[in-house]
Amino acid sequence: MAKRMIIKGVGQFMAKRYAKDGKGVEVITLGSLQDLAINLNVEIEDIFGGDGLFAIDTLVTSKSIEITATDAKFDLAALELMMGSRVQEKVENQSLWVLGEQSLVASGTVGASVSAGKSAVKYGDTLFDDGNFQVRLKDSNTLLNRIAPTTSSAPEDGEFFVETVAGSPNTVNIVVSPDHIGKDLVINYQRKETVDVVDILRDEVPFPVHVIHHGAFLQKDGTYQGVETELYQCIANGQFTLDAARSTASTSSISLKVIDPERADGKLGSIKRFTQATK
Repeated sequence: MAKRMIIKGVGQFMAKRYAKDGKGVEVITLGSLQDLAINLNVEIEDIFGGDGLFAIDTLVTSKSIEITATDAKFDLAALELMMGSRVQEKVENQSLWVLGEQSLVASGTVGASVSAGKSAVKYGDTLFDDGNFQVRLKDSNTLLNRIAPTTSSAPEDGEFFVETVAGSPNTVNIVVSPDHIGKDLVINYQRKETVDVVDILRDEVPFPVHVIHHGAFLQKDGTYQGVETELYQCIANGQFTLDAARSTASTSSISLKVIDPERADGKLGSIKRFTQATK
């Protein structure tokens, strides 16, 4: 029997789509794990008989295995694993929001000579649809009302319109009342970008995955002692968590639960102990 070992790290985790032959397509590999827990649980029910106060036997009512992994790096594949939707890569012309862009209003003109305030937006050449602009005055936090563009008059106080100046690239200006020249605007709008995306659909369910966790750790005798856990069929359980906090590196976690793969040999998986000379 292999001697006892000390686990000195967290190892690596891989999940692939379940296949009867064990050769399913890889979904995700977590190589920057912060922690991983594999919990094996047995629930029993006492059986009583006669007048004694102690159970005369027990009945095993259920067994369960749950895996929770927290990774230091965010990967859309983790969301795919939990929600069941596929990751779509390099999808063009998708909407991204630009939030809180701040810009100073400069003097300008509408049409030939009408005085107005103007402020160019950063991504004017790649607007999504009409930009879906929301504009506020920074100091007063007043939300301005969008009106149709005109070349005969400047917007009134409390209004703005969007002006596109053709060029290479195009310039898009937020046009406001001349009363706001020298003030700061805060602008939210949509632009186009090529992205990787997971669409969250109301009728998608998680798909089964084949899970492997592998770790080899240097011991004081100079050998590498390791443990590998393989679970043939698991499904998402609990919640997907994506934490975000000030001055803190975000982490994401996934939780899985073992289900019966209904193999002829009755196996759910295995836990293996090994020794090797190098890592």
